[in-house]
Amino acid sequence: MVKIRNPLFSLGAHGSVGTVLTYSKRKSGNQVRLQRGQKDVITDERTTMREYYAEALEKWHTLTDSEKQEWTEFNRV
Repeated sequence: MVKIRNPLFSLGAHGSVGTVLTYSKRKSGNQVRLQRGQKDVITDERTTMREYYAEALEKWHTLTDSEKQEWTEFNRV
């Protein structure tokens, strides 16, 4: 939600209007930025990494609590 103090672009505004404009205050003064949506690009590398992660997570869930504790302590070092 945008919070406006006095007319826009005068004393201040901060926050977002929908998902398009973001108002903020910087050292140099007030700023308005266009927020573009990020593209969700699916690449072969990204798909491979997601598969690795899913497999690791599946294996993690098969561990006993004591095995998980050992692994957690081992990785703290």
